[in-house]
Amino acid sequence: MEKTVAGTIRIRGRSAFFIRDAKEALPLKISYHHQLQYHFMDGDRLTASVHADRRGRLRVVPVRIISRALSTIAAVVAKEGRELVCIPFDLPALDQLRIEESQAENLRDGDAVIARINRYPSYGQPGTVIIEQRLGRFREPGVDDRLIIHRYQLPKRFPWGCRKLARELAVPVSRQELRKRTDLRRKRFITIDGDKARDFDDAVAIDQLENGGFRLYISIADVSHYVKPGSLLDREACRRGTSIYFPNRCIPMLPEELSNDICSLRPEKDRLTLTVVMEFDHAGHRLTEHFCPSVINCKARWTYADAAGILEGTIDAGSLPENHRRTIGELRTMEKLCRQLQKQRRRRGSIDFDLPEAHISFDLQGNIEDIQPEPRTIAHQMIEEFMLSANETVATYLGWLGIPFLYRVHPPPEPKKITRLLETLKCFGLSVKGWRAAHPKAFQELLRQAAGLPAAAVVNRMLLQIMQKAVYSPANCGHFGLALQYYTHFTSPIRRYPDLLVHRVLKSCLWPEKHGEDTLPQEKLELAGDELSSRERLAVEAERAAVTVKKLFYLEKHAGETFTGFVSGIIDAGLFITLEGILADGLLPFRNLDDYYVVQDDGIRAVGEQSGNSYAIGDTLQVCLAAVDPVRCRLDLSLPTAERQHRGRRKTPAVRKTNRAAYRQRKVK
Repeated sequence: MEKTVAGTIRIRGRSAFFIRDAKEALPLKISYHHQLQYHFMDGDRLTASVHADRRGRLRVVPVRIISRALSTIAAVVAKEGRELVCIPFDLPALDQLRIEESQAENLRDGDAVIARINRYPSYGQPGTVIIEQRLGRFREPGVDDRLIIHRYQLPKRFPWGCRKLARELAVPVSRQELRKRTDLRRKRFITIDGDKARDFDDAVAIDQLENGGFRLYISIADVSHYVKPGSLLDREACRRGTSIYFPNRCIPMLPEELSNDICSLRPEKDRLTLTVVMEFDHAGHRLTEHFCPSVINCKARWTYADAAGILEGTIDAGSLPENHRRTIGELRTMEKLCRQLQKQRRRRGSIDFDLPEAHISFDLQGNIEDIQPEPRTIAHQMIEEFMLSANETVATYLGWLGIPFLYRVHPPPEPKKITRLLETLKCFGLSVKGWRAAHPKAFQELLRQAAGLPAAAVVNRMLLQIMQKAVYSPANCGHFGLALQYYTHFTSPIRRYPDLLVHRVLKSCLWPEKHGEDTLPQEKLELAGDELSSRERLAVEAERAAVTVKKLFYLEKHAGETFTGFVSGIIDAGLFITLEGILADGLLPFRNLDDYYVVQDDGIRAVGEQSGNSYAIGDTLQVCLAAVDPVRCRLDLSLPTAERQHRGRRKTPAVRKTNRAAYRQRKVK
């Protein structure tokens, strides 16, 4: 029985899915024929007929497009024969669009533009656009970032009123305000951040106690002192939801006068903070905690590289400034506590994925110089452990009080996905007893077994892919990945609006006479949680796109060269290859190989029917860059000639060599 329903289109890679307007409706894949007919874009609204086929699978037949998600697009001008056309930027589902002839004279091949769609493409009928703005040459530094900002509808400049208010607030801390706070300026607080960081949310200090325990101070910028509920700054910060970080620029949640100046915990500057003081025993068990509004003065601004160099013994302390040398003792004490906290986290089952990221280096003009894997040092781990402890401590305190606030929740994976994953992982010789409990320790054990295997990186990805997304919600269901009952985000109020809301709730609990009216009721928290989770997902997508484009710009200079990569996924169209070092993903299509390949073992292996040659998840290959397309965010690969000939001679005895015709013949008999 057919049923016509309304829904939304979601584009994932090169596929389109229809999501019905019903609670927890599953995405239904739209056929390639209908994609060609309607040229869907992510977010399009339409009505469709949904019916079951003979096998009981739901099929979607589009009926009518209700509304289009985009009326203007970011695009790059390209020459097609004698004509100039627009190639939509990072919109793989949308084909090239024709430019009105009257505008073509002022454009060149490679121009980045903002274009308004005059006529949407349909089956056999190309779309047309009117150019509204020329941004510059696509390969000029920074132009790709402007395309991404438009593509994902990211905020641009702050309203004039916000900048004016921020300038008025960016004044030195008054003596009157200092007297209201706990004075921690004599404590040796330090910040540890990236080389180019400018917004320092958090500072840490530590005492080694006589009984072998530790007293840890986590001071977080008191943004709520400056950004009052309902103010222009507050409304704009709520609208943005989060700061967005591209490889060489930032779109901040707050104006720079706040984010990089008066709120930022810069060295040798008095700054207002909220401090969490926690005492731990020698084994890292938290014994006590308390909170206080404070004023601090950071003694040193460490980078991750310098802090790790000192702790690992690769940097001579004498080469560092005096203020850094004075805090080396605290740094070593912090490392001791970090090691104990890591043991406690592993004991309770927290999942620690090993997913390296790429660091992109730029020259003074903003051109890409190099791409290397970003090392995850002890300095990174130290700050991560301390921030996790602070977030958990605040969440536990507020949770026990029963006051509504935004938790950071992470539901467990769906049982069906766990079952499918464990069946797949058997191909790698990985298994876990008692997995049906869906406890984080089972995933921790799988990662431990996979460590050292050629497919370790792929196993990490597989486990991550079946996880549900962490979101903000006033309803607490715990945090599966961290194996915690209570968790929230508290430590980054300069760049995350949920953290700012939690600061206000904490203040209202500790000092109700001053901040009792600063919190949100339950129903508004639910709406805020949904909206802020959505803004976070958008920011992650935009950041990922920015990194991908930069990697493709870099690889474009090396087109035709050979790289080492490993098979990270297998689909009917070909092999997904992740290039080592650069960590860019590309597709090696089966059409570029010398045989007809059949995907087996639920996408773990592909076997050539004639040659018996096989490719499996985790295999290391030499691949050649066949086509690099930064506009469409696409990388196509091929095998080098010598590698193709070598693999063509390989046989897989365990696989029967049959061709499709012979197989069909046997089936008929």
